[in-house]
Amino acid sequence: MDMAVSSDILSAHSTGAPYVTGNFAPLMNEVTAFDLEVIGHISESLNGRFLRMGPNPVDEPDTAWLKRYHWFMGAGMAHGVRLREGKAEWFRSRFIVDAHTAKVRRIQPIPGPGEGQRDTPVNTNLILVGGKLCAVAEAGGLPVELDYELESIRRTDLDGTLEAGFTGHTKRDPITGEQHALTYEPFQPVRYVSIGPDGRATTKARIDLPHIPMIHDMAFTTSFIVVPDFPVTFQPERAHTEFPWLWDERRPARIGLLPRDGNVSHLQWFEVPRCFAFHFANAYDDGDLTIIDLPEHSSMFRTDQNGPDEGAPILVRWTLNRTTGRLSETVLDDRGNDFPRINGRHGGLDYRYINTAHWGERVAFGPAMKHDLQRGTNEVHDYGRGRMTTEPVFVRKPGAVAEDEGWIMSSVYDPDRRDSDIVILDARDFTGEPIATIRLPGRIPFTFHGGWAPDANATTPSN
Repeated sequence: MDMAVSSDILSAHSTGAPYVTGNFAPLMNEVTAFDLEVIGHISESLNGRFLRMGPNPVDEPDTAWLKRYHWFMGAGMAHGVRLREGKAEWFRSRFIVDAHTAKVRRIQPIPGPGEGQRDTPVNTNLILVGGKLCAVAEAGGLPVELDYELESIRRTDLDGTLEAGFTGHTKRDPITGEQHALTYEPFQPVRYVSIGPDGRATTKARIDLPHIPMIHDMAFTTSFIVVPDFPVTFQPERAHTEFPWLWDERRPARIGLLPRDGNVSHLQWFEVPRCFAFHFANAYDDGDLTIIDLPEHSSMFRTDQNGPDEGAPILVRWTLNRTTGRLSETVLDDRGNDFPRINGRHGGLDYRYINTAHWGERVAFGPAMKHDLQRGTNEVHDYGRGRMTTEPVFVRKPGAVAEDEGWIMSSVYDPDRRDSDIVILDARDFTGEPIATIRLPGRIPFTFHGGWAPDANATTPSN
């Protein structure tokens, strides 16, 4: 046994095998299809691309490779459906070109900064930055700019404005139009970065911590940036996989409120229940209180180093009293929820609705859920026997007034057919029949994130 992996590590004998089987299994080839079958009716207002992104390793698996494989570390693959005037015109799946993928697939590497250092796999999210579609990932890699048909064009450091790597999540401020981000990577401070509508980044704060925490996502309010510091930290000496962030029994969990101007001397820390969170639904200020809603995992990468199999997360609300420095927790839903999405018009503001995907034991996905925070009720949309959704994306209808006046779009895997569909729900009739189901010519492996990218002349906003 590798001496760096001692027998007292609970996850010392975990393997990546579960993360390359079933719908976790990668696709071997890129896919292109036109004139997709549609069951139901797609609104003529939906003109743009519905996008998904996830890992799709290019290596041939063997025992040694599976031991070291982590679900988060594979090459990226982008998936997209183009909608126009009520039709599903095309579907494409394309590898995101990084240095290793180019070598294995024997294709030309893409140009751009960061060669040999920041050209690592990009597999986490697809976002619009300054009007350009970018594939992004955290912990050091640079974004990869894609064209309209999802081909990799180049790596980008946002016109030289990124000091280091990027992140898998940005959060757009509906008031200022800027995108907020927290970036982290080995041997670098955590950075609070703001990206303007022009796609250029400004580092507003550098936060030095005594360790290097994993920060997958962030949240913001009108006054603060929410800084998570959970006990999953950079520990390459204890890792038996290519993913060096592991549960750290020595560390407590805390959450910080950093003023939006980046003044680190005024960063206020709050002790939170010992846990981990990949995602934040939203946050907002209410007088002397700051409210944060998030899916909470009891631990992460403690018993399984190859993937996030630590039990089902629960949806909770943290209420931070900035005067007393204390935090209280309320459970909003304990049935297993993650991948939260909201109406982006309410980012950083008081809001009512969260949409999530079910996350059960053994990383088992399932139906979608709609949480009404005002009424304290939860609705479930079951896509059918055994069918599993990923992140439910809210797309606001043109001219909408109500917060939930829009569509829910998601990729749904059918294990009986071994194919995927793109399913569109009316967000105000969440448990009702889909208004449209788009049949795909194959499957989309379980992805992480994506969203709606409207065409330049479309009236539906991005989220």
